[in-house]
Amino acid sequence: MNPTAKAFWMGLERSNAFIQTFSTGLDGVDWLQQPAGLPNPAIWVLGHLAHTRAKFLEMLIGRKLCEDGWDDLFNMGAEPRDPSEYPRVEACRAALGARLADLKAYLETATEEDLLGPPSIPSEHFGSKASVLAFLTHHEAHHTGALSMIRRLLGKERLF
Repeated sequence: MNPTAKAFWMGLERSNAFIQTFSTGLDGVDWLQQPAGLPNPAIWVLGHLAHTRAKFLEMLIGRKLCEDGWDDLFNMGAEPRDPSEYPRVEACRAALGARLADLKAYLETATEEDLLGPPSIPSEHFGSKASVLAFLTHHEAHHTGALSMIRRLLGKERLF
């Protein structure tokens, strides 16, 4: 892995560890509760993270990886749904892990030139694949913070 790709991988790996940490202790109904003042329940955050990993990866490799039916549930601005409409936590975790493995596979072969090149799917927001990856790591940090807030507002113990 080239040094730039390695730096992105380290950020994604760390982000994934925080997602796992801040979902520790969330059980059953915890995933579906929407604490007052927050826009979404924890299941939405987990599904959104998995879905956006797929969306960003699509920009890097140029092929569809999103789970069928997840656009309406997990795109930015999606309104909270009836809990029965969300996939199970295990499905969200599986998609999150699969996309992390796909990102690692991409980064293991990406060259500096590839990372500096334009996204495989044109985007008005990103001029290079590196800018896609940089945004992805920041995006994950934002939503990992949301998971941390949700667990605390649900009365879970402090982790740090």
